[in-house]
Amino acid sequence: MCELYGGATLCRDATEFSQLTSIHPFLFPNRTMSHIKIFNTTPATYGEDYERGWIGFNHADSWFSKGIAQVQQWNQVSDVTVSHVFVVTGEDECVEAAYPKGVVRSKLSEEYWPKDDRYVIFRKPKGLTPELADRIAEAAEAQMGTEFDYHTTANLALQKNFLGWIVNWMTSDEANRAADSWVEDDSRWLCSALGAYCLKSQAEFDGIGILDKQPGMLTPQELFESDEIFEPVQRTDGTQAPVKNVSEGS
Repeated sequence: MCELYGGATLCRDATEFSQLTSIHPFLFPNRTMSHIKIFNTTPATYGEDYERGWIGFNHADSWFSKGIAQVQQWNQVSDVTVSHVFVVTGEDECVEAAYPKGVVRSKLSEEYWPKDDRYVIFRKPKGLTPELADRIAEAAEAQMGTEFDYHTTANLALQKNFLGWIVNWMTSDEANRAADSWVEDDSRWLCSALGAYCLKSQAEFDGIGILDKQPGMLTPQELFESDEIFEPVQRTDGTQAPVKNVSEGS
């Protein structure tokens, strides 16, 4: 049975989602926009819920995911928390910058679908064609084997919090600019930086919305909330949304 969760609808599969929309149409007043679907333990449907070139977002009940979510909360708008990003390259595969392995190809059927301590959300880049999807996926695949970016992780932890905001304000953003020099090396990747890079490296998205920034300056949550880049979706919005985990039921 589908349940309302964190401002979105948590469905075990696409069939449950279709049943929910027919029973409760008042939940979906704007039919021109798709509704956020959160997948947990049951696979999404390839060709309907996600395809090659789409961007996947994930949140898990781990100390690393919770730490990223904590850092992001000052700028979070959506009631749905994400802390990881990957690029879909096939029906059962993605390329991701995974801690601590670096950029690897992973199977969705091994790393995501069978695990009940995490959920997955997909967003479709605007104007996606098969050719553009190939370019996005190939940009990710070209980075396989590169290291995980601990420098960027530390930089975001310093900047994306209240103390960092105060320091940047006091130094007229000089602290930001100095720290940015840490994230200019494309030989290492953080998950959100890799996802942003694969989009930004396409002329269709370069300079659009948050992609006017360096990929290494973007958190998973900021990329997830970039409606200028992705097809629009319905969701409830809030401020300072708490970190939520499926396994905790809150």
